[in-house]
Amino acid sequence: MSSDASIAYTVIATNDEKDQPSLQDLRQQLENGKDDAKIETMKKILSIMSSGDLLPQLLMHIIRFVVPSKNKQLKKLLLFYWEFCPKYNSDGKLKQEMILVCNALRNDIQHPNEYIRGMTLRFLCKLREVELLEPLIPAVRSCLEHRHAYVRKNAVLALSAIYKNFEHLIPDAPELISQYINGESDQNAKRNAFNMLINTKPTLAVKYLQSVWSQVTGSFDELMQLASIELIRKDCRNPSAEKAKYIQCLFALLQASSHTVKYEAANTLVALTSHTGAIKGNIFLNDQLAAASCYIELIIKVSDNNVKLIVLERLNELGEKHDRVLDDLVMDILRPRY
Repeated sequence: MSSDASIAYTVIATNDEKDQPSLQDLRQQLENGKDDAKIETMKKILSIMSSGDLLPQLLMHIIRFVVPSKNKQLKKLLLFYWEFCPKYNSDGKLKQEMILVCNALRNDIQHPNEYIRGMTLRFLCKLREVELLEPLIPAVRSCLEHRHAYVRKNAVLALSAIYKNFEHLIPDAPELISQYINGESDQNAKRNAFNMLINTKPTLAVKYLQSVWSQVTGSFDELMQLASIELIRKDCRNPSAEKAKYIQCLFALLQASSHTVKYEAANTLVALTSHTGAIKGNIFLNDQLAAASCYIELIIKVSDNNVKLIVLERLNELGEKHDRVLDDLVMDILRPRY
């Protein structure tokens, strides 16, 4: 397969050439229209830009007449526009107008409305211009202390994306998030922070997981439990990893309420150890169910036949790798569902 096959294109087709407004029409609509009219105009502009015409002549008009608006929908469309619009001159230097754009983004990151803050922070994950991002770092960091969890979780995503693409802009991001996660109470924000540590500095993620062992099977929600399993799967390759604690944690997660967590815990447990006692057995480590029993329980309880086939395939692989280990569980597999 050629490399071109992986490229995606957006094609916008209009039924009539009259559907395409002129630049002058667009300027007048931006200048004279109310917010509702400007929303429709911005949608037209984005549609034209998606078809290939980037309309660089409208940049200052949009900065003058759209940026000052407080309308949430208009601000959302404006973020789409910032993603599309050309930000550099023909000589490769950042356009001077981008200074005004940077200032507008900073104001929205510090906006009193948490929705506007959050969606602007989310937009920063897509921004790839260092000159625009660098002045915004202090404002993004301050959002980690915002009272609304929606703002905090998007601030974590923004910091993670900036650190991934431009590490030099915020070299202490992992340490900052490591301190932040200990005081975070919202599960979604905590999950975003935990995933960032897993992907950027696993040692800090392991340190955090070790400090909250009791919460993994207690107060952690499904997504945090899945993130914990992912970390265990990655860190178990480390010779100095505490595999005994990992195995104990995975056995505990086999009793989780989520079928997804049970399935991933069983898969990781099988990968982590080839010890027969850890793969089979209904009584091991305080009567916790082992991977094979967990697979069978999922097959019996889950109604989706596609899921059943996937789990049966895993169970079959387990039986092939560990001869006769499933012998005592055959009747459980054949047990009726009623």
